[in-house]
Amino acid sequence: MKPALKAHFFILGANIIYGINYAIGKIALQHIEPFGIVLFRVTGAVIIFTLLAFLTKHEKIEAGDHKKLFVASLFGVVINQLMFFKGLSLTSEIHSAMIMIATPLIVLVMAWVILKEKITWIKSFGIIIGAIGVALLISSGAADKSSPSSIAGDICITINATSYAIFLIIAKPLMVKYSPYTLARWIFTYGIILIIPFGWKEAAAVNWDMVPPVAIWALVYVILGATVLAYLFNILGLNYGSPALVSIYIYTQPVIASIIAVVYGNDHLTLEKIISALLVFTGVALVSFTSVKKQNALN
Repeated sequence: MKPALKAHFFILGANIIYGINYAIGKIALQHIEPFGIVLFRVTGAVIIFTLLAFLTKHEKIEAGDHKKLFVASLFGVVINQLMFFKGLSLTSEIHSAMIMIATPLIVLVMAWVILKEKITWIKSFGIIIGAIGVALLISSGAADKSSPSSIAGDICITINATSYAIFLIIAKPLMVKYSPYTLARWIFTYGIILIIPFGWKEAAAVNWDMVPPVAIWALVYVILGATVLAYLFNILGLNYGSPALVSIYIYTQPVIASIIAVVYGNDHLTLEKIISALLVFTGVALVSFTSVKKQNALN
């Protein structure tokens, strides 16, 4: 498989997992507080990635890179995850997914400033088309799902999106040096140190006798799917593609979140939502085409 196709495979796979995670995360949040979920999530990730790192080739981290890994963990694990689950607990899963459209915009600007990546007019047009689709989806489906405290939730998700964008930029250079397992191991190891002060009380307060099996399985999905597998896919996607390409696939998350809401009867399908889905995938296709064309020219 060509590097460009690998990039699309891993990035799309990660965002499908994330798209499902909005609904699954809501189930877990009914029985476990948000920061407690984050601590369980990161603890599981540390254990799994440490085992994977030991089973693969041992890599020594250069002294100067520990600071970069710490900063990557701060934005990619700590702020990102704490704000995501706090925001998800305060607003709807569809609304949360919509706000992630801020990430591609932030990443493109930062990639242009820091990594000197060019923003072509086709990429810009693709982002605009995708943003219009997401805006239409918000207006047609999120209004009746908003709660009085959704503004606070929206702010948290916005911080989450910004933090994730910064992580994508920071993590890209580290991909050249280290394997996905080594990188994930250190990012989550630093992350758990920073998250313990925020999450230990909520984690300790969980009465497991009162937590139903569906919530436990939801937590398992959050740890194994939305954390371990999705983070690996994201890192592999960064290894084969650019941060801008990684972030553009976030546009698929609100579509997936909306489909799940419709299937489970939390929402209904309308013409506006169908049109918005087509616009989102058109935006992704425009950016994907230019990225594949560029990589093929380099290979």
